[in-house]
Amino acid sequence: MSSSLYTGGQALFICLAFIGLDLLVNVFGLAWNGKYFTFDNIAHWFDLANYSFLKNPVDFLAVALIRDSILLGGAVSAWASPSGFSQVAENVKNVVFAMMLLIVAFAPSKLLAFYEDDNIRLAVGDWILMIWCIFASLLLQGIWTSVLAHVTEVAAGTGDSLLFGDAEHEERLRQEEAEKAAEQRETFQLLFRLLGYMGRQWKYYGMAFFFLFCYSLSRVFIPYYTGEVVTAVFGDKASYEKLHKTVFIMGMLSLASTVFGGLRGGSFTYAHATIDRQIRNDLFRSVVKQEIGFFDMNKTGEICSRLSADCQTMSNTLSLYMNVLTRNLTMLFGSLIFMFTLSWKLSMITLINIPIIFLVNKIFGVWYDMLSEETQNSVAKANDVAEEVLSSIRTVKSFACENYESSRFMTFLNVTLKIATRKVFVVIGLIWSNELLQMGILTIVLWYGGHLVIENKVESGLLVSFLLYQFQLGENLRELGEVWNGLMQAVGASRKVFEFIDRPPRVENTGTYAPDGMTGKIEFRHVAFSYPIRPDLPIMEDLTFTVEPGEVVALVGPSGGGKSSCIAMLEHFYEPTSGEVLIDGVPVREYDHKFLHTKVALVGQEPVLYARSVTENIGYGLDKYDDDMVQNSAKLANAHTFIMNDTTDGYNTNVGEKGSQMSGGQKQRIAIARALVRQPVVLLLDEATSALDAESEHTVQEAISKNLKGKTVILIAHRLSTVENADKIVVINKGKVEQLGNHKTLMEQEGLYKQLVQRQMMSGEDGLDDEIEEPEPAREGGSGRSTRAGARRIRSPSQSVSQSFLGTSFASSYL
Repeated sequence: MSSSLYTGGQALFICLAFIGLDLLVNVFGLAWNGKYFTFDNIAHWFDLANYSFLKNPVDFLAVALIRDSILLGGAVSAWASPSGFSQVAENVKNVVFAMMLLIVAFAPSKLLAFYEDDNIRLAVGDWILMIWCIFASLLLQGIWTSVLAHVTEVAAGTGDSLLFGDAEHEERLRQEEAEKAAEQRETFQLLFRLLGYMGRQWKYYGMAFFFLFCYSLSRVFIPYYTGEVVTAVFGDKASYEKLHKTVFIMGMLSLASTVFGGLRGGSFTYAHATIDRQIRNDLFRSVVKQEIGFFDMNKTGEICSRLSADCQTMSNTLSLYMNVLTRNLTMLFGSLIFMFTLSWKLSMITLINIPIIFLVNKIFGVWYDMLSEETQNSVAKANDVAEEVLSSIRTVKSFACENYESSRFMTFLNVTLKIATRKVFVVIGLIWSNELLQMGILTIVLWYGGHLVIENKVESGLLVSFLLYQFQLGENLRELGEVWNGLMQAVGASRKVFEFIDRPPRVENTGTYAPDGMTGKIEFRHVAFSYPIRPDLPIMEDLTFTVEPGEVVALVGPSGGGKSSCIAMLEHFYEPTSGEVLIDGVPVREYDHKFLHTKVALVGQEPVLYARSVTENIGYGLDKYDDDMVQNSAKLANAHTFIMNDTTDGYNTNVGEKGSQMSGGQKQRIAIARALVRQPVVLLLDEATSALDAESEHTVQEAISKNLKGKTVILIAHRLSTVENADKIVVINKGKVEQLGNHKTLMEQEGLYKQLVQRQMMSGEDGLDDEIEEPEPAREGGSGRSTRAGARRIRSPSQSVSQSFLGTSFASSYL
């Protein structure tokens, strides 16, 4: 039934039509409840003086009246108050569902009552009444959820016409319905996509399911032969021959189930490992292809949580519960077949309770799914805090914030614990409900089975077999009840994972241009730019300048003006909002990604080294390199001497995580060597010496200076000696080129450059740098940072004016 919106009048009409049909079918069934179809039968069954539950079908009419009263009450309430009842109907739909399931269970109960007397032969009307009782109950549930729960409010005094309803309220309801439908579709789409991973590994899963089927098949015969053993010992025809034969068969079945069970477990374990590998690989490949803006918006800790916890939940849960689902379905149907073969009357007792078990697991399953998704989000936040703290542990310790960070992490863990506490009540309720239902079924089967044994309608051995199947069926149903909850847990974990996997990079590295040679001419043509996380904050506005091949160009200006953003554009980390960034007349985006980052090398203020050897760090990213190339570039970077003399294993020394085993100057020189080994045409220096002490700065500066010849260089620096020797100085302020020229030319002009140089010279006379710079805009989830070593720095007289340039921040942060 569709989930359209209905007025109160429309809902009342639909309900009255159903009630009329329901009563009509029941009267029709009572009229045909005899040898012939006649309305005299109705009067006969209404002779309540001779009423017997075991024989009289008039109970179906009574049940129909109960069913119709529930629906009529809801319909009248919806008609009288459509705005209030719609939400009430949605809230109590599970209660109505429970009552309908009880009515559904009434039909097989009445069937057993009819067959208590073996001489009774059911009439056509009996079958009509029983089948309609089940069908009508399910139809009523559909009307309740699809009609009464979607009644729209109408304007007062306009009747029931939907055309005159409250348009705003109607639109809101339609939007809510669309969102619910979209969420349901998404859930099943994610589930099918998860199952698609199993399809990729069909060979391993095919083998696993084959062993699973053989295991389940061998297990399903064991209760039957257990009953045969009881018959062979206690039956009328007890004999050793039958006992030995039956026990031998049971032994073979047990051996087969053991062998196939082991093979099944091994196959599923391996298949699970292949899925885990595939999911993690798909996610990691997608993440590393994202643009830099993606990492500005998503914290590293959250991404790592998706890559570890969520991927593991997806693969583990999917493999486990598909195993559980298939095994229990096989044994469930096998058990039902044997149970009906042994005694269809006892089997009906079991089937009466299955709808109720389904209801209980459905209610708890929805609750569990919601809590599982909350748990995943909470754990991701806690992991994000842990990653943030551990990655900056030196800063944490330098401010004695160990206890503070521990308390903050504990706060997130407490949130997770609160969610887990709520989940405990779900688990307790589910276990209690299932245990009570199973014990109730067992008690009824024992009573009714004993009744049949006493009446000599079944054998005692058959009752034993049936009870064992009953236990097995209960266990199968219990585990099947957990399957949906488990699969929903996998779906909850997969939402963010698939969101990352499906996300197309906003900046695609699909260029193919890779010329044999480059001259290194750089052009910024009317470039405008804003960072993706702050689109309303322009960083560049009509920025235009040119760098000729072989020129050394310095970018200077206040923090946040767009200097580091120029470097990011040349590295193709971001795309300009408008305008073009070109190298040798070709837009940066058209260059082959690998080629571009071989010919354009970056040395930043805080270079990142990996926990590998010095050689591997210098050659990082190159397809081919040898020791001579590495050592030559290290010599050019003034790094060879300290690598050979001050390290334990020379070029094989592990530099530690993020280069923690190296000093700042040593890391910087290794980074310069990493850039030079590529023999770049364009060299980008983003404050490569600003965070170093004077001696290290001098060594690194010397390494840079002797390698500038023949290369196009764009540098951002705070040393006046470096800037004043540049071929061209570009003064960038508020995203525009404010001044352009060499040091001499700019000092002859009244402008920002001259003001900042004079301010710095005054700062240098007293040996202090009092200029406090404004940090550049912070990235989301982070903080702005100044790239200066400190707001105040004590300098030796030898450093004088050239120690620091312009008193401004040339941040390596791109935000």
